[in-house]
Amino acid sequence: MSDIVEYWARFRRDDATGQWTHPDDRAVLAGQHSFNFDYPTCPYLGPVTSAKVVILGANGGYSPTETPKEFPDAEAFERYLGRIRDPEGADWSNVSPYYDRVNYGPLVYRGDAAWINASPYRSPRISAERDNQRLVRSLPSSVFLRRWLLEAVVPLAARGERLVVVKRPGLWRLPPEVRTAPGVLVDPAPISPQLTSAPWNAVQGFLTGRGPAPAAQPPSPQDPPRRSRTAAVVSPVAARRTPRGTETVAAGTAQSQVAPLMRVCEALGLTLLTPDAAWPGYGKVVHLGGARSIYLNRTNADVRSSPSEVAAWQRAGLGTVRPNNDRYLRVML
Repeated sequence: MSDIVEYWARFRRDDATGQWTHPDDRAVLAGQHSFNFDYPTCPYLGPVTSAKVVILGANGGYSPTETPKEFPDAEAFERYLGRIRDPEGADWSNVSPYYDRVNYGPLVYRGDAAWINASPYRSPRISAERDNQRLVRSLPSSVFLRRWLLEAVVPLAARGERLVVVKRPGLWRLPPEVRTAPGVLVDPAPISPQLTSAPWNAVQGFLTGRGPAPAAQPPSPQDPPRRSRTAAVVSPVAARRTPRGTETVAAGTAQSQVAPLMRVCEALGLTLLTPDAAWPGYGKVVHLGGARSIYLNRTNADVRSSPSEVAAWQRAGLGTVRPNNDRYLRVML
């Protein structure tokens, strides 16, 4: 388990470029991408070798306005690097304001969970960054993290000593047998910033000794219990909604700029087929990847998919199956 800490102990600023990169990655990072290297990378959060819950995420986040606030001076840089080099002895109770807004934040703060990124390098939204997605596949550091997961963590999960929650299975490129292995649970809404109901309940059961594996935890649409420093979440869409019917969208707006449409897509882990195309208007079909589609109304969205996927979304508390058609999930805005 400690191999991951030893590996990232070699991470530092490149003297030649001034960029924060791992020495193993520098040749590959010469390729096309839009990662930001002005600040230290984020390979993991929390006591990564001892945390009972391991959450697999995408990559380090970046905001041109918020990220600089996290690194106002040299002391902030050193404090951040100290956590990476000694995660077991570090204080994780004050990392980024982002983790105050997600339901698993308190688990990281108190050492119950560790968040590990498929790639540590920072970007605003990797789900829309194809060059970055391609690069992650060949980054030596990402290859190392995947091998460490398979060789060190998955065997512990099989013995009931860890619970692995996979938020971004595509970026981690996990073999099919790992996704269904004992002690491994894939979140049905991978792009949602929250742990959705089924994995959240599995985590709570695992930490309290009520269930050794995610399969033993029945899905529930109930909200996560309220924790300190974070609010309970009804659903990834409802948590960010505005009062019903108040959002208006101008004709001709690009689909990717329609806020309620994108909130639903992000919560369910979906992508627009033609993000730059003009939004056709309320009640009109917008095509999604994987032969899915969505109809945006003023108070709800109807997402069309297979009955099995729609049922899984409902079990995760992401919406309700339309009573007259099991191929549609209704998501209230």
